[in-house]
Amino acid sequence: MNLFRTATFAALSLAALPATAHAAETVTLEVTSGPLATRSITASFFDPIGQSFTAFSQTITSIGFEFTTLNATAPNSPLTLQLFEGESLTGTSLFTQSFTLPGSIAARGDRAFVDVALPNVPVMSGAFYTAVLTATSNRAALIVGPDFVPQTGQFLGGDAYAGGRLLATGNIFANCQGAGNNCDANFRVTGVIPEPSTWAMMLVGFGALGTLLRRRRRLSGPAIA
Repeated sequence: MNLFRTATFAALSLAALPATAHAAETVTLEVTSGPLATRSITASFFDPIGQSFTAFSQTITSIGFEFTTLNATAPNSPLTLQLFEGESLTGTSLFTQSFTLPGSIAARGDRAFVDVALPNVPVMSGAFYTAVLTATSNRAALIVGPDFVPQTGQFLGGDAYAGGRLLATGNIFANCQGAGNNCDANFRVTGVIPEPSTWAMMLVGFGALGTLLRRRRRLSGPAIA
């Protein structure tokens, strides 16, 4: 059998082994910056509004925000979710999807997470991305944190997530601006992480390929007269 084909077959066979077992793990990052929901922001007043985060996976399969309403009589018009590279409210969109609030958010004080499915959008682990919302109605409000007691001026928490921050086009709260921005939305991101065994088997496979290719070059070297 041709040695190159043998090497390629061996490497690919080794690299493909995890695909028949558990080749990846689904992981969700969930940040609850404002568990008491003492502060919420009507999305249409500050849109585009978004949450930056640090990617922890190779693909993203869903992004969700926790919503409430401050204007229950407003129409339940669609919101638009976009995913941008970097910590920015603009740019080239990697993903765009419209959605509406569920019927369970019918009155002030109602709250629920709304998750939008993504088609395994590829990302670079460790890089910044921003999930951005725009709205055409003032019904939807994002729950944000840290929680705050207006009567005492006391914050009930600090920066819940060091890997990103709340971003908006207008001035929301004093602690949500500039270098001291410690605000985050209640949000979650789900992604797929290859298991360590997947990477290990791929390295073994490609290592075998390299070894056999070097042997092939030696065997096929020029003849000495």
